[in-house]
Amino acid sequence: MKPFPVTWISLIGLGAALLPTGRARAQAADEYVLILLDRSASMGDAAVTGAATPAFWDGAIAAAQSRVQQDKQTMKGDTRPTRAYALWTFFDDTCGQCPGKVCGCPNTQKNVKQIWPLVATDCGAGGSFESATEMCLFPAGEAGDKAYDMLKNKVLPALTKQRPDSHSNTPLAESLCFAVERLQIVAHDKPKILVLETDGGDSSSSTACSGFGSVPLPGDVFSKKTEGWGLTAGSWQDNFLRRTIRIGRFSPRPDDPKANASQERSAVNFGRGVLLPGEKLPATLQIHADLHYAICDPASPSSSPCAEADRSGDPPAHELAAKSGSKRPSIHPGELSFFKALAQGMPNSSVREFIRVPASSLGMKHKIAGDVDDSGCVDETDLQLMTSKDVWFARAVAPAKDAIRADLNHDGWVNQKDASILLSTWGKGCGKSAGKKPAMPE
Repeated sequence: MKPFPVTWISLIGLGAALLPTGRARAQAADEYVLILLDRSASMGDAAVTGAATPAFWDGAIAAAQSRVQQDKQTMKGDTRPTRAYALWTFFDDTCGQCPGKVCGCPNTQKNVKQIWPLVATDCGAGGSFESATEMCLFPAGEAGDKAYDMLKNKVLPALTKQRPDSHSNTPLAESLCFAVERLQIVAHDKPKILVLETDGGDSSSSTACSGFGSVPLPGDVFSKKTEGWGLTAGSWQDNFLRRTIRIGRFSPRPDDPKANASQERSAVNFGRGVLLPGEKLPATLQIHADLHYAICDPASPSSSPCAEADRSGDPPAHELAAKSGSKRPSIHPGELSFFKALAQGMPNSSVREFIRVPASSLGMKHKIAGDVDDSGCVDETDLQLMTSKDVWFARAVAPAKDAIRADLNHDGWVNQKDASILLSTWGKGCGKSAGKKPAMPE
C-alpha cells in the first residue's frame, strides 16, 4: 500500500460530487460500509491521563480496526457477506484564509474526503475496485481475509502519522449527511453501514443539516409522539434525523451541488419541518458510532479537552446547561444521547463509548515482556491468549482482564503493536521448548 498523497482527491466538494457524473449503481456487494474518521483538532487530545500518547485519534483508528476485525469474523450462515468499503476523514482547517507560513497547515481540507481507495491498486490482494462506487470489494472466503487484513493492519495504521493539528473545526452534522447521501447512492436498497469515529462537537457545518445542539433525550430514546422525536427544534440532530428519514423521498443529486443542497433543504423542511406520523428511519441503514471523550473534573479544569470552549455551536438563545455540574463529559450530552437513541432506533446499529482513563490503569506489567500468562516463558500459549477471539483487536480496559494482560504497550488496545513486543521476546525463558518464532498474526 503506497502512502496517501499529500493532495487528496475530494469526492465531496460543496455537498455534491458524491459520484462521478453518469455512473450507475453497481450493488455487487451484499453490504456497503463507509468508515468516517473525525480528524478535527480535538481528536489530537490525549486519550489517557498522565501520558501524551495515545491520542483520541489513535484510539479512533484502533476502534475502526476492531470494527473491521468484527466484520471479518461475522458470518451469516456458513458464509460471510461480500462487502464494499471506503474510508473518509473530515475536518475543516481554516488555513485557506491565511498564508501557509502563518497557519502552518500543509493542506486545506474542507468537509469530508475519501482517502481510501484512491486508485484501483489500493484494494490490494484479495480485494477488487468497484469503479461505479469507487469502493473496495471484499469477497467472502480466504481471498476476503487478505483484504480485511490489509485494511485493518496496513491502511488504518498508516493514518496514525496523520494526527490532527490545531487548525481545524468539526463539520460533524454536514459530514454525516454527506455520508448517508453517498451510501444511498451507491447502495440504494442494499444494507448500508456507516461507521463513525468521533469526539463530537459540531462547530462548522453550513448545510441544511447544520444547527445548534439539542438537549439530551430522556432515557436516550426518541419520543415519536413529539414533533422532533424529543430533539430540540432546529438542532443539527433534528435536521440530520429528518434528512436521513426522508433520504428516499428527496434523493441525493450527485452531479449538481445546488440541486443536492436543495434536496437537503426540502427533506429538512418537508411538512413544515415536523416529523409526520408514519415516518421512520430507513430500514437498510445502520450507524455504528464510536464516541471518544473524557470525563471532566472541576479539580482539573485546564486539562484538554476539558478546558476548551463548548464546541456544540449553541447560540446564546439556545445555551444549554448540560455541560455544567461536578463532572461532565467532554462530548456534549445532547450528542451522546442522540447517538445512543440512534443505536436503539435503527436495526443492528450500535454505539460504543471510549472514555479517557488514567495511564496507570492500562495494561499489566510482566516479569518478561511478552509473557502474557506469566509462566516464565514466551511461547505459543502467550500468542494464543493474545489472539483469541475476545482479545485480539479488543479494548483492554476493565473488566476485560484477558485483554488487559495482553496489552503489552499499555495503550488500551490489543493489536499488532502488542504482538510485535511478544514476538521480539519469543522464546525468552523457554530454553528450546518455545519452537520456531511464528509470523506476525493477522
